[in-house]
Amino acid sequence: MSQLSRYLRRDEKILWSGKPDLIPFVFSAGYALFSILGLVWLVFAFFMLFNMASLGAPFLPIVLFGLFFTLIGISIVLGPFLVELLRYRNTEYAITNQRLITQTGIIGLDTRFVELDKIQEVYVTVGFLDKIYGTGSIIAVTAGYVPVGTTSPYGMVMRPAFKAVKNPYEVQKLLQEVVKKSDSRSRGT
Repeated sequence: MSQLSRYLRRDEKILWSGKPDLIPFVFSAGYALFSILGLVWLVFAFFMLFNMASLGAPFLPIVLFGLFFTLIGISIVLGPFLVELLRYRNTEYAITNQRLITQTGIIGLDTRFVELDKIQEVYVTVGFLDKIYGTGSIIAVTAGYVPVGTTSPYGMVMRPAFKAVKNPYEVQKLLQEVVKKSDSRSRGT
């Protein structure tokens, strides 16, 4: 049973629920740039340490400098992956007969509800790892959607999305059918 069932209204039913696939969720392409930047940082730090040691610098400053810059490089490489790994255990998605529900978070939970009649478009994105694992992200464009490249008043691009979901085209099809039914019900046809 889905953990999201506690948020259901009296006449609401879950039509689909799921969790993201671990590997594509944690290792999304957006974090590859951070890894490359972190690796360049680490190479630079080791190069500087080697140069300081070869020039006869005192041992303590080399260790302190090296430890500081090495920890920064490691955190740039591993930080985003660790954040996503911690978010993974609390991430769950649901499509009901009335709305979309997404929940994620590291310590606290960010739970979003999107009424089906607010959804204007549904599309799927499939990245490199998604192709390998048979996953994709389902993105619902809503009436209050802030276009990519712009930000909300809170400084974040907001859009409902189910990231790294197995069989994304089947989930998209279900969502589009539910949105269409909701739309026809709201018009009274």
